[in-house]
Amino acid sequence: MFVRVLVFALGFVFLQIGRESLLRIGQLQLTGTAWNFVGGIFLAILFAWMLPKTRLKRFDLIVLVWLVLFVVQQFSNLVEAYFFTSLYSAVPVFVSAIFLSLLTTLVEGIMAAALFLPKIHDRSLVSELSSHFKERSPAPWAWRIVVSSVAYFPIYFIFGALIGPFILPYYMNPSFGLKIPSFAVIIPLEFLRGFLYVLVLLPIIAAVQSSRRTLVAVLASVLYVPGALVPLIVQTSLPSGIVPFHLAEILGDSIAYGAVIAYLLGRKSR
Repeated sequence: MFVRVLVFALGFVFLQIGRESLLRIGQLQLTGTAWNFVGGIFLAILFAWMLPKTRLKRFDLIVLVWLVLFVVQQFSNLVEAYFFTSLYSAVPVFVSAIFLSLLTTLVEGIMAAALFLPKIHDRSLVSELSSHFKERSPAPWAWRIVVSSVAYFPIYFIFGALIGPFILPYYMNPSFGLKIPSFAVIIPLEFLRGFLYVLVLLPIIAAVQSSRRTLVAVLASVLYVPGALVPLIVQTSLPSGIVPFHLAEILGDSIAYGAVIAYLLGRKSR
Protein backbone atom coordinates (compact mmCIF):
# COMPACT_ATOMS: atom_id res chain seq x y z
CA MET A 1 0.00 0.00 0.00
CA PHE A 2 2.86 2.38 0.80
CA VAL A 3 4.23 1.99 -2.72
CA ARG A 4 0.80 2.61 -4.24
CA VAL A 5 0.40 5.80 -2.22
CA LEU A 6 3.80 7.01 -3.46
CA VAL A 7 2.95 6.15 -7.07
CA PHE A 8 -0.30 8.11 -6.86
CA ALA A 9 1.47 11.07 -5.24
CA LEU A 10 4.11 11.15 -7.99
CA GLY A 11 1.41 10.99 -10.66
CA PHE A 12 -0.39 13.87 -8.97
CA VAL A 13 2.82 15.93 -8.99
CA PHE A 14 3.29 15.49 -12.74
CA LEU A 15 -0.36 16.34 -13.39
CA GLN A 16 -0.06 19.56 -11.37
CA ILE A 17 3.18 20.55 -13.07
CA GLY A 18 1.65 20.01 -16.50
CA ARG A 19 -1.53 21.89 -15.61
CA GLU A 20 0.29 24.92 -14.17
CA SER A 21 2.70 25.00 -17.12
CA LEU A 22 -0.12 25.01 -19.66
CA LEU A 23 -2.04 27.70 -17.77
CA ARG A 24 1.13 29.70 -17.07
CA ILE A 25 -0.17 30.55 -13.60
CA GLY A 26 3.09 29.96 -11.81
CA GLN A 27 6.75 29.06 -12.10
CA LEU A 28 8.06 25.61 -11.35
CA GLN A 29 9.67 25.71 -7.92
CA LEU A 30 11.04 23.01 -5.65
CA THR A 31 8.82 24.12 -2.75
CA GLY A 32 5.69 24.00 -4.88
CA THR A 33 6.60 20.54 -6.17
CA ALA A 34 7.12 19.32 -2.62
CA TRP A 35 3.70 20.61 -1.57
CA ASN A 36 2.14 18.95 -4.62
CA PHE A 37 3.68 15.68 -3.48
CA VAL A 38 2.25 16.15 0.02
CA GLY A 39 -1.15 16.92 -1.50
CA GLY A 40 -0.95 13.74 -3.56
CA ILE A 41 -0.18 11.77 -0.40
CA PHE A 42 -3.31 13.12 1.30
CA LEU A 43 -5.48 12.25 -1.71
CA ALA A 44 -3.99 8.77 -1.94
CA ILE A 45 -4.66 8.07 1.74
CA LEU A 46 -8.26 9.23 1.31
CA PHE A 47 -8.84 6.91 -1.65
CA ALA A 48 -7.06 3.97 -0.03
CA TRP A 49 -9.45 4.31 2.92
CA MET A 50 -12.66 5.19 1.08
CA LEU A 51 -12.75 3.15 -2.13
CA PRO A 52 -12.71 -0.32 -0.50
CA LYS A 53 -15.96 0.65 1.24
CA THR A 54 -17.77 0.50 -2.11
CA ARG A 55 -18.81 -2.48 -4.26
CA LEU A 56 -18.48 -0.68 -7.58
CA LYS A 57 -16.92 -2.04 -10.74
CA ARG A 58 -13.67 -0.41 -11.77
CA PHE A 59 -15.18 1.67 -14.57
CA ASP A 60 -17.97 2.98 -12.31
CA LEU A 61 -15.42 3.76 -9.63
CA ILE A 62 -13.41 5.80 -12.14
CA VAL A 63 -16.55 7.76 -13.03
CA LEU A 64 -17.36 8.36 -9.36
CA VAL A 65 -13.86 9.58 -8.44
CA TRP A 66 -13.65 11.69 -11.61
CA LEU A 67 -17.00 13.36 -10.88
CA VAL A 68 -16.12 14.04 -7.24
CA LEU A 69 -12.65 15.40 -7.95
CA PHE A 70 -13.77 17.59 -10.82
CA VAL A 71 -16.59 19.22 -8.85
CA VAL A 72 -15.10 19.31 -5.33
CA GLN A 73 -11.39 19.71 -6.02
CA GLN A 74 -11.47 21.76 -9.20
CA PHE A 75 -14.69 23.35 -10.47
CA SER A 76 -15.98 24.57 -7.11
CA ASN A 77 -12.61 26.12 -6.25
CA LEU A 78 -12.13 27.56 -9.72
CA VAL A 79 -15.47 29.36 -9.48
CA GLU A 80 -14.55 30.75 -6.06
CA ALA A 81 -11.12 31.78 -7.34
CA TYR A 82 -12.76 33.56 -10.27
CA PHE A 83 -14.88 35.72 -7.95
CA PHE A 84 -12.62 36.02 -4.89
CA THR A 85 -9.16 36.37 -6.49
CA SER A 86 -7.52 37.80 -9.59
CA LEU A 87 -5.86 34.48 -10.46
CA TYR A 88 -8.43 33.53 -13.12
CA SER A 89 -9.82 36.99 -13.87
CA ALA A 90 -9.30 36.45 -17.62
CA VAL A 91 -12.17 34.38 -19.04
CA PRO A 92 -9.95 32.38 -21.48
CA VAL A 93 -7.70 31.34 -18.58
CA PHE A 94 -10.74 30.34 -16.53
CA VAL A 95 -12.21 28.26 -19.37
CA SER A 96 -8.83 26.64 -20.06
CA ALA A 97 -8.51 25.79 -16.37
CA ILE A 98 -11.91 24.05 -16.42
CA PHE A 99 -11.00 22.05 -19.52
CA LEU A 100 -7.65 20.98 -18.09
CA SER A 101 -9.36 20.08 -14.82
CA LEU A 102 -11.62 17.66 -16.67
CA LEU A 103 -8.56 15.91 -18.07
CA THR A 104 -6.41 15.89 -14.93
CA THR A 105 -9.20 14.66 -12.67
CA LEU A 106 -9.98 11.88 -15.16
CA VAL A 107 -6.38 10.70 -14.90
CA GLU A 108 -6.58 10.95 -11.10
CA GLY A 109 -9.74 8.82 -11.16
CA ILE A 110 -8.04 6.19 -13.31
CA MET A 111 -5.02 6.12 -11.01
CA ALA A 112 -7.18 5.85 -7.89
CA ALA A 113 -9.30 2.99 -9.27
CA ALA A 114 -6.22 1.14 -10.53
CA LEU A 115 -4.23 1.49 -7.32
CA PHE A 116 -6.79 1.34 -4.50
CA LEU A 117 -9.53 -1.08 -5.58
CA PRO A 118 -8.63 -4.21 -3.57
CA LYS A 119 -10.74 -6.61 -5.64
CA ILE A 120 -13.09 -6.58 -8.57
CA HIS A 121 -16.70 -5.84 -7.63
CA ASP A 122 -19.85 -6.30 -9.69
CA ARG A 123 -22.11 -3.40 -8.75
CA SER A 124 -22.74 -0.47 -11.08
CA LEU A 125 -23.21 3.12 -9.99
CA VAL A 126 -26.62 3.22 -11.67
CA SER A 127 -27.85 0.15 -9.77
CA GLU A 128 -26.59 1.52 -6.45
CA LEU A 129 -28.31 4.85 -7.03
CA SER A 130 -31.52 3.12 -8.17
CA SER A 131 -31.57 0.98 -5.04
CA HIS A 132 -30.90 4.02 -2.88
CA PHE A 133 -33.68 6.14 -4.40
CA LYS A 134 -36.21 3.33 -4.00
CA GLU A 135 -36.03 3.75 -0.22
CA ARG A 136 -38.15 6.92 -0.39
CA SER A 137 -40.91 8.26 -2.59
CA PRO A 138 -40.27 11.24 -4.92
CA ALA A 139 -41.71 13.92 -2.60
CA PRO A 140 -39.42 13.20 0.39
CA TRP A 141 -36.45 13.04 -1.95
CA ALA A 142 -37.35 16.39 -3.49
CA TRP A 143 -37.53 18.32 -0.21
CA ARG A 144 -34.45 16.56 1.18
CA ILE A 145 -32.37 17.50 -1.86
CA VAL A 146 -33.61 21.10 -1.73
CA VAL A 147 -32.92 21.44 2.00
CA SER A 148 -29.50 19.79 1.61
CA SER A 149 -28.59 22.23 -1.16
CA VAL A 150 -29.81 25.29 0.75
CA ALA A 151 -28.17 24.17 4.02
CA TYR A 152 -24.69 24.75 2.63
CA PHE A 153 -24.98 28.55 2.64
CA PRO A 154 -25.76 29.10 6.36
CA ILE A 155 -23.01 26.63 7.31
CA TYR A 156 -20.58 28.40 4.97
CA PHE A 157 -21.64 31.81 6.32
CA ILE A 158 -21.35 30.87 10.01
CA PHE A 159 -17.83 29.45 9.77
CA GLY A 160 -16.79 32.23 7.40
CA ALA A 161 -17.97 34.83 9.92
CA LEU A 162 -15.91 33.17 12.67
CA ILE A 163 -12.65 33.69 10.77
CA GLY A 164 -13.69 37.00 9.19
CA PRO A 165 -11.75 39.26 11.59
CA PHE A 166 -8.54 37.35 10.84
CA ILE A 167 -8.74 37.24 7.03
CA LEU A 168 -10.54 40.47 6.08
CA PRO A 169 -7.32 42.57 6.21
CA TYR A 170 -5.86 40.36 3.46
CA TYR A 171 -8.95 40.71 1.28
CA MET A 172 -9.01 44.47 1.78
CA ASN A 173 -5.40 44.83 0.62
CA PRO A 174 -5.32 44.91 -3.22
CA SER A 175 -1.66 43.87 -3.29
CA PHE A 176 -2.62 40.31 -2.34
CA GLY A 177 -4.85 39.86 -5.40
CA LEU A 178 -7.88 39.01 -3.25
CA LYS A 179 -11.35 40.54 -3.28
CA ILE A 180 -14.79 40.09 -1.72
CA PRO A 181 -17.71 40.17 -4.15
CA SER A 182 -21.11 41.53 -3.19
CA PHE A 183 -23.77 39.42 -1.46
CA ALA A 184 -25.66 39.49 -4.77
CA VAL A 185 -22.85 37.28 -6.08
CA ILE A 186 -21.97 35.32 -2.94
CA ILE A 187 -25.48 34.06 -2.10
CA PRO A 188 -26.36 32.45 -5.48
CA LEU A 189 -22.76 31.25 -5.81
CA GLU A 190 -22.89 29.33 -2.54
CA PHE A 191 -26.36 27.97 -3.26
CA LEU A 192 -24.96 26.66 -6.55
CA ARG A 193 -22.05 25.05 -4.75
CA GLY A 194 -24.43 23.40 -2.29
CA PHE A 195 -26.49 21.92 -5.12
CA LEU A 196 -23.36 20.67 -6.90
CA TYR A 197 -22.11 19.06 -3.70
CA VAL A 198 -25.44 17.25 -3.29
CA LEU A 199 -25.18 15.92 -6.86
CA VAL A 200 -21.70 14.48 -6.34
CA LEU A 201 -22.19 13.27 -2.76
CA LEU A 202 -25.37 11.32 -3.52
CA PRO A 203 -23.48 8.67 -5.55
CA ILE A 204 -21.00 8.29 -2.68
CA ILE A 205 -23.85 7.88 -0.18
CA ALA A 206 -25.39 5.23 -2.41
CA ALA A 207 -22.13 3.38 -3.04
CA VAL A 208 -20.43 3.41 0.38
CA GLN A 209 -21.45 0.43 2.52
CA SER A 210 -20.97 1.56 6.11
CA SER A 211 -22.61 2.93 9.24
CA ARG A 212 -23.94 6.50 9.37
CA ARG A 213 -21.02 7.60 11.52
CA THR A 214 -18.53 6.27 8.97
CA LEU A 215 -20.54 7.86 6.17
CA VAL A 216 -20.28 11.26 7.88
CA ALA A 217 -16.50 10.78 8.10
CA VAL A 218 -16.34 9.82 4.41
CA LEU A 219 -18.41 12.80 3.25
CA ALA A 220 -16.52 15.26 5.46
CA SER A 221 -13.20 13.87 4.20
CA VAL A 222 -14.29 14.09 0.55
CA LEU A 223 -15.34 17.71 1.06
CA TYR A 224 -12.24 18.66 3.02
CA VAL A 225 -9.24 16.82 1.56
CA PRO A 226 -9.72 17.44 -2.19
CA GLY A 227 -11.93 20.49 -1.59
CA ALA A 228 -9.71 22.49 0.76
CA LEU A 229 -6.67 20.79 2.24
CA VAL A 230 -4.96 19.87 -1.02
CA PRO A 231 -5.86 23.05 -3.00
CA LEU A 232 -4.81 25.34 -0.16
CA ILE A 233 -1.41 23.71 0.42
CA VAL A 234 -0.51 23.41 -3.28
CA GLN A 235 -1.71 26.91 -4.25
CA THR A 236 1.39 28.93 -3.33
CA SER A 237 -0.02 32.20 -4.74
CA LEU A 238 -2.22 32.73 -1.66
CA PRO A 239 -0.86 34.72 1.31
CA SER A 240 0.45 32.20 3.83
CA GLY A 241 -1.25 34.07 6.68
CA ILE A 242 -4.80 33.20 5.57
CA VAL A 243 -4.21 29.52 4.79
CA PRO A 244 -4.51 28.19 8.39
CA PHE A 245 -7.73 30.15 8.94
CA HIS A 246 -9.30 28.87 5.72
CA LEU A 247 -8.20 25.33 6.58
CA ALA A 248 -9.92 25.59 9.97
CA GLU A 249 -13.00 27.23 8.44
CA ILE A 250 -13.52 24.60 5.76
CA LEU A 251 -12.84 21.77 8.20
CA GLY A 252 -15.81 23.02 10.22
CA ASP A 253 -17.85 23.44 7.03
CA SER A 254 -17.06 19.91 5.90
CA ILE A 255 -17.87 18.18 9.17
CA ALA A 256 -21.13 20.09 9.67
CA TYR A 257 -22.28 19.75 6.07
CA GLY A 258 -21.21 16.11 5.89
CA ALA A 259 -23.37 15.36 8.94
CA VAL A 260 -26.36 17.21 7.46
CA ILE A 261 -26.06 15.41 4.11
CA ALA A 262 -25.62 12.00 5.74
CA TYR A 263 -28.73 12.53 7.88
CA LEU A 264 -30.96 13.88 5.10
CA LEU A 265 -29.82 11.75 2.17
CA GLY A 266 -28.45 8.61 3.83
CA ARG A 267 -30.07 5.18 3.72
CA LYS A 268 -32.86 4.44 6.18
CA SER A 269 -31.10 1.22 7.12
CA ARG A 270 -28.24 3.24 8.61
